[in-house]
Amino acid sequence: MKNSEDYKYTNCNLCNSNDYSIKYKPTISDFNPEKVFSASHGIRGTQQIVKCKTCGLIYVNPRINPKMIVNAYSDSQDELYVSQAQGRITTFLKSLKFVERYAPAKGRILDVGAAAGFFLYAAKSSGWQTYGVEPSKWMADWGNAKYAVNIKPGVLCGSKYDSNFFDVVTMWDVLEHTADPMSELRETNRILKKDGILIINYPNIGSTLARLAGSKWWFLLSVHLFYFNHKTITKYLEANGFEVVKISRYMQTLNLEHLVAMFGLYNQFVSKLGIKIVKALKINNWQIPYYASQANVVARKTTDI
Repeated sequence: MKNSEDYKYTNCNLCNSNDYSIKYKPTISDFNPEKVFSASHGIRGTQQIVKCKTCGLIYVNPRINPKMIVNAYSDSQDELYVSQAQGRITTFLKSLKFVERYAPAKGRILDVGAAAGFFLYAAKSSGWQTYGVEPSKWMADWGNAKYAVNIKPGVLCGSKYDSNFFDVVTMWDVLEHTADPMSELRETNRILKKDGILIINYPNIGSTLARLAGSKWWFLLSVHLFYFNHKTITKYLEANGFEVVKISRYMQTLNLEHLVAMFGLYNQFVSKLGIKIVKALKINNWQIPYYASQANVVARKTTDI
């Protein structure tokens, strides 16, 4: 059951204004907030989503206590996520090639929200010195045991990495989950070398697909606290000493059964029927590349802040 004591109203994280309009009202009120934060799941309709009238940032308000969010992620176990290792590694091998177009050399790379270490496994195989930070101890332990990629359990702002230490920092589907993106990017600036590269992947609420889907957009999930578009992500980066180099679409690869299962967010009957069909046809393990309105931003650190 949602407890009002667990929630509080906050100012805009980007410009600190408290002037906003309500974009989407919650449609579900009876749920346990501690159960809706995990790496690959979420519930639609649990939160009020607003838009800042000053800078245009779209975010959840009121918001659950950040400590509760971190605790929920820390305790989470996600066997469904690791079951998709093949498709995720395929995605990240392509993502690594993208990173290497902009990175000056194969030095130290940090993956924030490293999950089970699939991206770091791809980077390690290519000759990078890998580091990761991941709230879920279960995920961090799984990735270290499987790939030995140096994942530290915890969150970025508590990890105490040295200043000017990393050549590249990546955030794949992470920044929208954090309680304070401004602090995350400020800390990223501190630990990146001058001219170091930051890669952020995020659901783009300004995309054509998001606009067409409206309140039914598949990324309007309880696990997401912020919704960026090209304009607001650029403002965030410029405020934290970064120059935007490129913004582009982001493609992923997952097996067909998992994609059909994700449709359960909208219709459980159709999703379960679809799973039976793809299994009967023995096409459930087909690896399917897809675009779901996500974006990649490449930024370069230009100044210390």
